[in-house]
Amino acid sequence: MNKKYFLKNAFFMLALFFSISISAQTGPEILKDWSALEEADFHFDVSYSIVKCNPNSNAIILINAFNEDGTHPKVGFTLNFSDNKGNKAQVIVAPFATKLGDMMIASCDSDLYKNLKFEFPNNIDLSTMKINITYQTGI
Repeated sequence: MNKKYFLKNAFFMLALFFSISISAQTGPEILKDWSALEEADFHFDVSYSIVKCNPNSNAIILINAFNEDGTHPKVGFTLNFSDNKGNKAQVIVAPFATKLGDMMIASCDSDLYKNLKFEFPNNIDLSTMKINITYQTGI
């Protein structure tokens, strides 16, 4: 067997193995894609996504928080959930340190922003859910 043929086949096998291993990796199951909530008067944006990080996990809410203004050194918010069946739930995110231009995105793979990641309220119907947000600022 010549060297060129061997290297060509070895490269092909490595590429095939790599592509199979990449395709076998699964990401979170997205139950509701990123949606923006009402922006704060002081230009603080919050959006959310509802996902299952793995097939056996409960649904969680991932928050993306973006500080466009930088006016307030600490920002928190209350999320009030409701659905068409009259169910209600509330999640409070305590004020956290933030500055101009900060973008904090919770993810399944990291606990870096674990204050922005929490279980989806199990009494709320996802298909008819509404979320109202109220912002709080701290010193």
